[in-house]
Amino acid sequence: MVNGDSPLLTAASILKVIHAHQEAGSPATIASVEDPTRDDGRVIRNRDGWLERIVERKDATAEERASVHEFNVGVYCFDGSRLVEELDKIKDDNKAGEFYLTDVFLHLKPVTVVKLDDPSEAMGIKDRVRLARATDIARRRLLERLMLGGVTIVDPDSTFVDATVTIGQDTVIEPFTVLKGETQIGAECRIGPHVYIEDARVGDRSDCGPFAKLRPGTEVGEEVHIGSFAELVRTKVGRRSRVPHVSYLGDTDVGEDANIGAGTITANFDGTNKNRTEIGDGAFVGVDTMLVAPVKLGKGSRTGAGSVVTKDVPDGATAVGVPARVVRRKS
Repeated sequence: MVNGDSPLLTAASILKVIHAHQEAGSPATIASVEDPTRDDGRVIRNRDGWLERIVERKDATAEERASVHEFNVGVYCFDGSRLVEELDKIKDDNKAGEFYLTDVFLHLKPVTVVKLDDPSEAMGIKDRVRLARATDIARRRLLERLMLGGVTIVDPDSTFVDATVTIGQDTVIEPFTVLKGETQIGAECRIGPHVYIEDARVGDRSDCGPFAKLRPGTEVGEEVHIGSFAELVRTKVGRRSRVPHVSYLGDTDVGEDANIGAGTITANFDGTNKNRTEIGDGAFVGVDTMLVAPVKLGKGSRTGAGSVVTKDVPDGATAVGVPARVVRRKS
């Protein structure tokens, strides 16, 4: 039996209580923590170290408040048949006028007490202030797990990573990075600073940022460079390609070894549908190019600076102008 407002409680601690209960064979087992900052549910032990009673804050004496700093976590194991027999004996004769489940321990003897190492596991969430504290503790636990697994978190205070995110070894996460959802970051990458990635994949040895945004459905290959202020959504970028800075690629397939010039925009929405853009292997997209989807740039093709591409460009060809026209073809 577990309190419903204890999100920081770990599976390991619950198993610890269960195993202790099974080994002791007592009618009941509880978990406790040592925490001088708390003031509710004090664990009072007898001389033999068994639980004598649990005293709630309103019912504790001044001496108990000053000397007892072991508190009830809210994790219990019971002999079910014994618990049923004793529940009717609980009375509401306390200062709160409530029925305390913990009063059942006055009738179930002996009670094993298992002390947990981390006091935060006993934190109850009663308001948004405690929720924020608990969220911060959980966030730091995740970051510590990543760091122990070989990931460098430059500034844990400013880094936010969901529990569902995976990050490869020797990757560096710079400050003010947010990684959410089912994001997968490969090994030996560098992410950040000020990067937002959600439900996207980044291959090994790639880098992303600063101020880049990878939205759901984006897949970045190995050894790719995603530069400053770039935004990608539902886009695939092939191995060794580069999206250096201030570009938007939506619904785009970029081949290998392609270079996307600064300020490139794929105009993927026609007012009704989202359309895809295809950029072939080795293509070189000039700065400030606008690609009006659906459109295809062939392998090894090029666009001039400021071009507005509305028609497909063949393999090896160069297109320039507004609208862009092919001025050179592969010989």
